[in-house]
Amino acid sequence: MNQNQDYQKWIWVLVALLVGLGGGYYYGNVRGVAQEKAAEEARKKDAEKEAAKAINPFEQTTANPFEKSPANPFENVQVNPFK
Repeated sequence: MNQNQDYQKWIWVLVALLVGLGGGYYYGNVRGVAQEKAAEEARKKDAEKEAAKAINPFEQTTANPFEKSPANPFENVQVNPFK
């Protein structure tokens, strides 16, 4: 009877080990997929910001692009068309 109990004990240890390995594999795989999705979203947002920065020419400088122009566009404007 002692031999039968040892056999059952090893069976339960083996079953517990297999359940533990299966759970660890599942949990690790789910967690890895979630981390990869988060990293992919971060890369996507960074790429969108870089693309927007490359397209917008006014975002690259903080100065007024018309600051160096000496001409006044409103200098020779005629308000009254009948004059």
